[in-house]
Amino acid sequence: MAPIWFVVLYLTAMSMDHSYTFYRDYLSDLGVGRGHLAFNAAVIGAGAMTLAFALLGLAPALRRDWAGRGAPMMLAVGGAFLACVGVFTEDAGAVHYVVSVGFFMSVLVALLLLSVSLWRTGALGRIATWVTTATLALGALMLLWGFNPQTETVAVLAEVVWGLSIAAIRLRALLVVGASHAG
Repeated sequence: MAPIWFVVLYLTAMSMDHSYTFYRDYLSDLGVGRGHLAFNAAVIGAGAMTLAFALLGLAPALRRDWAGRGAPMMLAVGGAFLACVGVFTEDAGAVHYVVSVGFFMSVLVALLLLSVSLWRTGALGRIATWVTTATLALGALMLLWGFNPQTETVAVLAEVVWGLSIAAIRLRALLVVGASHAG
């Protein structure tokens, strides 16, 4: 749900702010522009949903070892940082930079831990393992490329695709389990 929430409100904010240019401007520029209410609601809501999904949707599916426990915790931290991006907008200066970088770095650590957990256990299946590892690799590449609007956009789009994929895999698994208990 978080990726859909984010994309819908991000597109809404973008359509309201004609000075914003996709891939040229930082996403956070929308948080202080004409579409600021939509963008800030996007990141606050997506952050809260990510935090909840990490602890309630992802954690129960993973083995209780260091990687399986660490991945959802770091993803929850990332969700908290993402919500803070909408509270501490670019107007907050250094605080905004800290929460923005905190979001990206904690999600990268979460993806690393989740990749380790999934490769060791196969807990969510091969597709989830490959999607998670590919998102981690792309995120690491974007980190090496540096912080700029292009790398931020690519990283966020990759995280949206990853989030949709993992949520769909978890939902499918829960529906299959629910159907087997009903029948």
